[in-house]
Amino acid sequence: MGSFPTGVTVITTISGNGDPVGMTVNAITSVSLDPPQLLICLAKSRYTAAAIQFLGKFAVNFLSDDQKDVASIFASNGDEKFSAVRTQIGEQGLPLISGSLAQAECEVIRIIESGDHLIFIGEVISGTSHDGMPLVFFRRNYGAWTAA
Repeated sequence: MGSFPTGVTVITTISGNGDPVGMTVNAITSVSLDPPQLLICLAKSRYTAAAIQFLGKFAVNFLSDDQKDVASIFASNGDEKFSAVRTQIGEQGLPLISGSLAQAECEVIRIIESGDHLIFIGEVISGTSHDGMPLVFFRRNYGAWTAA
């Protein structure tokens, strides 16, 4: 799968004790346009997966090509991820990463177990997009998208 280039996102939500949680994810895809739905895949063992199950909502922050540092921060296991990045609260009360290319706040409509992962399908409740170029991940490296 390392030979398949993907966009880079940070999935965010709120834990049961009210703290923001999140992680870098590239296992994401559009499921439906009407209604708009997104699919994300997270390891069952991840705290973010448990928080999404508890709250029933998640946000997808599509990172821009100048946010490699944000991707690295949220790919780590550190507890202070949110103190290292600028955020704002979205319409659904979820933490959103400032400067992202786009954001989508989703309500979970289905959870599917598959192997060691949970597949969350969320209906997009609100979202925004901004000008810019996406951050790309390919063969364990971050890069920028350029037209062929």
